[in-house]
Amino acid sequence: MQPLSIRKLNVWYGKQQALKDITVDIPYHQITAIIGPSGCGKSTLLKSFNRLLDLNEQVRINGQILFDGENIYAPGVDVTDIRTRIGLLAQKPFPLPMSIYDNVAYGPRIHGLANGNLSQIVTAQLQAVGLWDEVKERLKDPATGLSGGQQQRLCLARTLAVQPEVLLCDESTASLDPISARGIEELLRGFKDKYTLVLVTHDIDQARRLADYVIFMWLGELVEHGPARRFFEQPQQELTQAYLAREIG
Repeated sequence: MQPLSIRKLNVWYGKQQALKDITVDIPYHQITAIIGPSGCGKSTLLKSFNRLLDLNEQVRINGQILFDGENIYAPGVDVTDIRTRIGLLAQKPFPLPMSIYDNVAYGPRIHGLANGNLSQIVTAQLQAVGLWDEVKERLKDPATGLSGGQQQRLCLARTLAVQPEVLLCDESTASLDPISARGIEELLRGFKDKYTLVLVTHDIDQARRLADYVIFMWLGELVEHGPARRFFEQPQQELTQAYLAREIG
């Protein structure tokens, strides 16, 4: 089963081409890491998966991204539905300017998913990200009062509360201290039985720790991709070998 299949995807920012003829499948219920140097197109590729690129008026896209067999860029597609089913955890935590409880409850409320069980949903998602015991006595406090690591776990709980099928992570530990970062990594590793995960990382060591599958980007092109063990132990392309040896990038 392939929840996301990318076919001949090209993206331009104005006249600058950011992605060049990308074709790749994202494995189901695994962690796929997209790696490569800054400016190679990692985040552009990730944000094309849930149409966040649409928010930039300068962006032009052709090609296909198939989600459960349907092209998400076809006319008439419900973009809100796509972004609900394919959630994003950003690089920096951005809790909404409301309480801890209301941050997690926000998505189920606006999408009509509560069904009278809102408190149960909030509790379950805070437990899922390991935050419940830390905040259960102050759910009505402003979310902005949490630490950086707690805020990122809260944002993760908020993303999961709308029951996505795919979770995108855009360098989601880059702004955290090492202990908080490892905590997020452990959560992501444990989510594979429920979600398909795709993460952008600039950290080769993090990709080694987490990835089941790896996509290596260079100057907007897909250089090499494959199962993580084979990718790291037997890279096929000279460019990949040089990047993994930290000789370039």
